[in-house]
Amino acid sequence: MVSGFRFSARALAAAALIACSCVGAQAATTATPVDFDSPDTAIDSDDAAVAIEQADTKAVAVVAATPELSARVNGARNDARFQSLFSAWKQMDRPEPVAAVSIPSRRPVDRMALTSTFGTRSDPFTGRRARHNGLDIPGPIGTPIHATADGVIGRAQWVNGYGNYVEVEHGNAIETRYGHMSSIAVRSGQRVKRGDIVGYMGSTGRSTGSHLHYEVRIGGVPVNPVPFVQDEGSLAAIPHSGAAALGGPRN
Repeated sequence: MVSGFRFSARALAAAALIACSCVGAQAATTATPVDFDSPDTAIDSDDAAVAIEQADTKAVAVVAATPELSARVNGARNDARFQSLFSAWKQMDRPEPVAAVSIPSRRPVDRMALTSTFGTRSDPFTGRRARHNGLDIPGPIGTPIHATADGVIGRAQWVNGYGNYVEVEHGNAIETRYGHMSSIAVRSGQRVKRGDIVGYMGSTGRSTGSHLHYEVRIGGVPVNPVPFVQDEGSLAAIPHSGAAALGGPRN
């Protein structure tokens, strides 16, 4: 359950049905914790697939209660699965409304292209199937990285997988994450404005080259960041090659 939100019995039953449909008739006897606090979440078991499905459903509940987020998600063309979940949730009882929030609404770097998008991919280190929890944005070491909305700095430290890492809390369970930086320019508890520099691009942590790993999270759950940056024009996708700058998981 997302902290601060109340779910109806009907909504919880719907989430349970989603979980049951993923598990199938054979229940797992042991469960390995799913690592959501990582650039990638391995999808190497039924338990992992169920955990991701349940987490996505929680994020949908937060979106349904936040008009600004609803507008962003409904207008997105790049995440059909999330839109489908959102549409289904709108037919059910929803959580209590929440106050206005700062919505991520700019690019984290001034010149932006992509070497890896949000969604399922082969992990660049292990080759395992994984859900990439953000966008990989290449650039020279030292490129300034900007906060994409007003907020308060949470962690600003080394985090395994992410390397030098900053998270910005934007209120009401909305968070952005910035990983693999060469250096950090902010401290925990600091207030930042949209456009402020939070760090500089690098290749720390599980990384194959200089780039930014950028995430948007809702209720602790990673969602596709593209709807939150696409107002500033189209994004170029760089074809994958052996030299592409990509990020990997903590394990």
